[in-house]
Amino acid sequence: MENSLKGLMLAAGIIITCVIISLGFYIAREASDTASAGTGQLTELQAQFADTSKTIYDNATVSGSEVLNAIRKFADETIGIKVVTKKKSTYYIYNFSDTDGSLKKQSSVEYKTAQDASKDNYINPTGKFTGQVVRDVNGVITGIIFTQE
Repeated sequence: MENSLKGLMLAAGIIITCVIISLGFYIAREASDTASAGTGQLTELQAQFADTSKTIYDNATVSGSEVLNAIRKFADETIGIKVVTKKKSTYYIYNFSDTDGSLKKQSSVEYKTAQDASKDNYINPTGKFTGQVVRDVNGVITGIIFTQE
């Protein structure tokens, strides 16, 4: 009787140990899935936050001086800015495709000419412009188009 009791206790101990180990693996797997989901959400938020400086111009009406500030602000980034005035359409920083957002070569137009009233690509600081963000096929912002109203 004593041997059978020891055998039952040993079997119960093994079963309890297996249950505890299984429970540990289950909790670890659930924690891993939760951590992966959290990391994905964090990455998405970070991308949205990084684009905020550009998306503020999407469907916004801004002054010409704000357009000039945007050109100056993004001068060191890989983005194109297209300004459509009543006289001319001009690309600054980089040229890009309006339809698919693909970046082209660097623009040869200098920022200074946009401030010279005698030039065709002059941006009137008091003029009103509507902004539009352009994204490539990967959803990356590659350009901003400012159209004079």
